[in-house]
Amino acid sequence: MTNEERVERIVEYHRREAEEEYHREYGDDAVYDEITWENIEPFLPKQGWILDAGGGAGVWSRKMVETRKCSVALLDITGGLLKTAKRRIRKEMLGERIEVLRGDIRSAPHPDVSFDFVLCEADPISICGDPEEAVSELSRVLKPNCHLVAGVDSTFYRAFRMLSQGKPLDHVLNFLQTGISPAEEEANFDSKSFTPTELMSLLQKYGLKTVRIVGKPIGSSPDMFDVFVTALPAEKRREVFENKRKKKN
Repeated sequence: MTNEERVERIVEYHRREAEEEYHREYGDDAVYDEITWENIEPFLPKQGWILDAGGGAGVWSRKMVETRKCSVALLDITGGLLKTAKRRIRKEMLGERIEVLRGDIRSAPHPDVSFDFVLCEADPISICGDPEEAVSELSRVLKPNCHLVAGVDSTFYRAFRMLSQGKPLDHVLNFLQTGISPAEEEANFDSKSFTPTELMSLLQKYGLKTVRIVGKPIGSSPDMFDVFVTALPAEKRREVFENKRKKKN
């Protein structure tokens, strides 16, 4: 598959999925959003310039500028999602603080050491076609002693899902050898999953020290609540999450 074909397939996937997750408002999926934000906010600078790499419709771009004195460059390859982002940004009068750019996370149009924080959420590294190139590029534009927060596909979670869907054991074992999920009818491009060790090695290769790995799920959560709850439908996840929060209170 050529790079152009991959990009077109990713764009088509997001276009078809847009009304479900990628055009959603913050708060539509309580479990997803709560875990994500709890692991973004502690690393956000109080002020500065942020790259939202593969930021789609700008859910997290808008959240970040609402809670910090920062400016955001929102970068994504999917034109339809960026149109939605622009519309929402205009509506909320955030245009002076969020710049919307169409481009590939493997080739950011920014100088070296530009950003005080980089976010790459919802697995762009896994689906971009070259995770190493993506991590190298995100490291290049990040300032020293600043943070990158990124979501990737989990090998353990993928294997769990395959087994729960009744996939043959040989299929699961073959997947565990490579971490590559082949193209399917729903998502017509392959995706690279990571174990915690693989992810840490990749980040270290490009000068990034791992501070935290969390399960949404990456597969190393102390209790495996996150792994199993995310296998549930969104409505059921909300119910489980609300029950768990009530117990804490």
